Amino acid sequence: MMMMSNPPRILVVDDDPDFAQLLGDYLGLHGCTVQAALDEPQLKSAVTTFAPDLVLLDQRLGHVSGTDVLRGLRAVSDVPCIIVTGASETMDRIVNLEIGADDEMEKTITPREMLARIRSVLRRRRREGDAPPAEPARPSWHLDAERRLLRQPGGAVCTLTNAEFETLHMLHAAKGNPVSRAELCGQVFGRPFRVGDRAVDTIVKNLRRKIEPEASDFVSIQAVRTFGYVFVGFP
Repeated sequence: MMMMSNPPRILVVDDDPDFAQLLGDYLGLHGCTVQAALDEPQLKSAVTTFAPDLVLLDQRLGHVSGTDVLRGLRAVSDVPCIIVTGASETMDRIVNLEIGADDEMEKTITPREMLARIRSVLRRRRREGDAPPAEPARPSWHLDAERRLLRQPGGAVCTLTNAEFETLHMLHAAKGNPVSRAELCGQVFGRPFRVGDRAVDTIVKNLRRKIEPEASDFVSIQAVRTFGYVFVGFP
């Protein structure tokens, strides 16, 4: 039996009333409330009046393609939908899944497997509905390499000198990996690094103060003793 607080409402959409009746009887025996629709107008009406938990949609309703019917359904509802086909056509299957079908199965499938597929889709949709809403993204710093800008979480531009931007850009690109003073000096100042050269250290000191103006212990850019610096991440 279906394990849900209320019997799941299944809408069977098929232009063969005998098949729809057989399927409805079987699902009814396994805890479902079933209603049939023979064409697209009946489907659209039932989506509102019957409010199904899932739609079983025939791939061909007379001269109308189930793919076209699915497009119309998705324009007005996100109710779970399983396409039921008479023959497996790979392209139809791909298109159906791309436009919003939750699953697809052939009419020759055993009733037991069909029931298992229905249960699987209902469980998946129920889990999605129970998932807590995603927390809004926290405003963060943004380094815009194309415009050579550093934006603060509120969107304001943090003014950097050319040397400061180049240094931060190199460290940011290597995030988590140390960059040597020699590399920084060569790229930013265009000269070899010499022992006692404090230019890179001065630039990093200025960057730390701009990125973390109120910090007593800077964390964004960490020193790697006797080597250089590593960018850990914006605060």
